[in-house]
This record gives sequence, C-alpha cells and structure tokens, in this order.
Amino acid sequence: MSKTTTDLCSIMRAGGGVSVPSNKTTTDLCSIARAGKSSGATLIVKNAGQKTTIDLCSIGRANPGNVIFDFD
Repeated sequence: MSKTTTDLCSIMRAGGGVSVPSNKTTTDLCSIARAGKSSGATLIVKNAGQKTTIDLCSIGRANPGNVIFDFD
C-alpha cells in the first residue's frame, strides 16, 4: 500500500527517512523533503533521472544534505 504525501510528511517529521519514486510531483517531493528538515530525516528519490536538474535542485534545497537521488 502506498502512502499519501501527508503520511510521508508525518513520517519525516517524526524522524523516519523514506524512499519514494520520482513519479510524485516535484511539489510533493519538496514538501516531503522539507518535512524532514527539523528532524534530520533523509529522503531518497528513486529513479531520479526522470526529473529535470532544476527539479532535483529544488528538491535538494528543501532539505540540504538529507536528500539522496538514486539514478539507477
């Protein structure tokens, strides 16, 4: 069962890192990343090559040092 963006944000705020596919919108991925900023939680974006470099930079800026892009 996949989790909603709201669920993923709650998990990140609680300190749990998550791994999500890049087919979520850039806005959603930024929200999820930003939710982990205060807890230091890590977001892994799978299949990140599907996003533009500009999108990836926006997502990374939402939680600097705690976003990992998987290009496999």
